[in-house]
Amino acid sequence: MASNPRLVKEAVALSKAGYKVHIIFTQYVPYLIDHDQHILNQNLNWTYDCLNWTGYNLPSKINRLLSKLTHKLSSNINIKINRNYLWQLKKAINHKADLYIAHNLGTLPIAVIAAKKTKAKCGFDAEDFHRNEVCDNTNDPDVKLKTTVEEKYIPQLDYMTASSPQITEQYTALFNRDITTVINVFPKTDTHEIINNTSEPLQLFWFSQTIGPNRGLEIIIEGINISNIESDLHLLGFSTDEYKNQLIAMLKQGSKCTLHFHKPVYSEELFNIAKQFDIGFGSETGFCLNNSIALSNKILTYVQSGLAVIASNTTAQAAFVNQYPQVGHIYNNAEELADILSKYNSDRSGLYQKKQSAFKLGQTDLNWAREGAKFITCINNVIQTIYE
Repeated sequence: MASNPRLVKEAVALSKAGYKVHIIFTQYVPYLIDHDQHILNQNLNWTYDCLNWTGYNLPSKINRLLSKLTHKLSSNINIKINRNYLWQLKKAINHKADLYIAHNLGTLPIAVIAAKKTKAKCGFDAEDFHRNEVCDNTNDPDVKLKTTVEEKYIPQLDYMTASSPQITEQYTALFNRDITTVINVFPKTDTHEIINNTSEPLQLFWFSQTIGPNRGLEIIIEGINISNIESDLHLLGFSTDEYKNQLIAMLKQGSKCTLHFHKPVYSEELFNIAKQFDIGFGSETGFCLNNSIALSNKILTYVQSGLAVIASNTTAQAAFVNQYPQVGHIYNNAEELADILSKYNSDRSGLYQKKQSAFKLGQTDLNWAREGAKFITCINNVIQTIYE
């Protein structure tokens, strides 16, 4: 659950709109158990079913063993896409609802089947373009499986949302259905003074659940090396010591950049951390279609926190910065990234203006108060059909 902030935002919005919320989820990552409990403690009116699949204790080790065995022996596509399909489906049917909402492709069959069994409605939030999450090769087994699941179950949905205009376009073209784009923005932050860094080293920020390879960090380091400016690069997320040392080793000898590593924090704490910095990186590599057309929540967090944005030239990120040029710049390679950093370093008043513009945009147009209202309208429209 903590690994899907979008699910949490929707659940909170539904509660505030007067709906009863029941969440069915599986815990895959040991370090997020505490984060899950923190969210549940903040929303005591929710009910939930939780399966521990982390392998962290004996019961969860047994759960992993049984589900892996079922997955290996079964030819059922629903089990192939979701090892915990049988447990989640049973919980969904037992907890009768008016509307079942799936938040990843593995739960899409569950929402559709549970809705049919209980004569309810179902919906799906496509945070990604799932069939091309891993690669774009139509013969790849992952692509084939996900394509089969989408083509079987998406036509049976009562509503569908997507997290970027480009993902909406792809699914609309495939299924010729109405899809509402709900951008993955966040609630408005409390008004805070934007830091005007006039002379200190540039404060650079990047975050994710995991700090690891193939996330564009290598290009960020290369750009910093080329620019040779004084800076502090702060990376927030879980990482191995091996990869940390690899990044440190990439800094050229005599570099004026200092690397700082931070462990993940509760989602509501992230903005208080982010607002301390000057620039946030959106470094998606565009290695597959989904990675190119998904709009990273990093960028939206930076905007909400009042940071200038430097983003790689993926389809979704380029479209975003072209639409909102006041928030920052796009780069194609390390040389262009270095040039942007150098210009910000020499033009601190321009940097401050970008930071102010980003924060203003987050408080006016790009926030959950607006996007969440679109989501609730979708839900209200579906629920209304039950009583017509």
